[in-house]
Amino acid sequence: MGFSREAKSSKVAADARRAAEEGHRVFVAQLRGSVGHSPALSRSITEVAEMIEAIEDQGWLMDQFTSVPYRGNMTTVCLFRRARAQRPNGYQQESYQRPNGHRQQDVYQNGYRQQERRPR
Repeated sequence: MGFSREAKSSKVAADARRAAEEGHRVFVAQLRGSVGHSPALSRSITEVAEMIEAIEDQGWLMDQFTSVPYRGNMTTVCLFRRARAQRPNGYQQESYQRPNGHRQQDVYQNGYRQQERRPR
């Protein structure tokens, strides 16, 4: 990880940690990552992913997000929520109770898996 990306991840992680220590149940982060010049190409935005991971490592779970392209960058505003019961750092949660009562399953609880492709 480059110095700039590492600094961004460290900054948002510190902000997320501080929000948790202050007892906030919601954390909103504005994340920006470079996406190149062609909007037609699909690609990963590694620096944004690393910032999201840094926030989730502080015990937050992403609830909603929106993204807007701006001058070769992607600005993403993410809403994170704390779980109802506090869990130790690094504990993987099986599901998250949303305020509307629906449960969000942790699709990565057994690691990343490639999805099966269905024939068209």
